[in-house]
Amino acid sequence: MSTASEQELSHADRHDLDKLARWKSGLDGAPDGSAADFPACAIFLVGPEDREAHDVFRRYRSAFEELGGGFHHLVIFGQHGVSTTQVAFLSEVELGKESVPALVIAPMADGAQEAWCVWLPKGERDGELDESQAWAAALEAVRPAATGKADLSLEGLPGVGACALRHGGLSAAVDGVLAELGA
Repeated sequence: MSTASEQELSHADRHDLDKLARWKSGLDGAPDGSAADFPACAIFLVGPEDREAHDVFRRYRSAFEELGGGFHHLVIFGQHGVSTTQVAFLSEVELGKESVPALVIAPMADGAQEAWCVWLPKGERDGELDESQAWAAALEAVRPAATGKADLSLEGLPGVGACALRHGGLSAAVDGVLAELGA
């Protein structure tokens, strides 16, 4: 894919590409060392109309902050529209655009090639977030790993499927997305 000039990029592309670069920087050298200390990264792949999925993201952000996660442990793509970054990351985990909204939970461990995909609710929500959905069970599985009480595993959780990071571990996956985008 050739690199488009800044003027040719949509707002969604500029926003997500900038976020991708900041995310990569955080993964490579979190100043507080927390990249290695926190066990998971949650990658939200949403559409602008997926308000309920955005609310799930906010729930994860609050939980990750309480557990000591940093910016590089939680990222969202597509909130301003479909972007080339979002499409490239979907390809990285071998998902198509029809999978949106989705959440990918990837281990922070170097070289870990398996991640987990959680399908999120589409569109608006009625009332409170439904805590019986797979996203809530996945978050509850991250909590003991973040506090050192258990290893990170989402195996066997209903509504959660294994997915591979095509380029290897999380950092290599982000490098692969950046390379695909010519960034």
